[in-house]
Amino acid sequence: MTMKTPTTLVLATTLVGGLFLASCGNTAQDQSDKMENKMEGVQEELNEAFAADTRAEFERERTDVLNELRRMRDNIDAELANTNERLAKTDLKADKRAEQEALKVELVDQKARVEGLIANVEASQEGTWISVKEETKRTSDEVGSWWVRTKDNVDKLTDMDKDKDGH
Repeated sequence: MTMKTPTTLVLATTLVGGLFLASCGNTAQDQSDKMENKMEGVQEELNEAFAADTRAEFERERTDVLNELRRMRDNIDAELANTNERLAKTDLKADKRAEQEALKVELVDQKARVEGLIANVEASQEGTWISVKEETKRTSDEVGSWWVRTKDNVDKLTDMDKDKDGH
């Protein structure tokens, strides 16, 4: 005899005994109603547990996205401050001033986009999270791509490799 057979025998005996005891003194309808109530209770508990996991996951994801967006905004703010410093110089040539002014406009525009994303993410709820997350991902990827190009252009404009990436 293997270990599986005694376990199966015990389970089968328990199941038959449970069914036998459950059928004593109750009508089929009573048994069905009790079982239905138990199943509804189990389903409610499962839904509550799933909602708690979903809520925790939503909060975690939202916090991560907000932190990344805030970091992106801070980087743009830092470059905007540097650009304003360069523009404050009185000896800046006209062509360099025009380039810096154009950069400032782009920085302000991208910062506004990121701040809009931050506001959307902060206002999001579990029911809207998936669409907000997708839109945020798409727009933040665009801003991130713009940021990489801009850093390279700033390096060229200022004759400095501030991010030490070789260009």
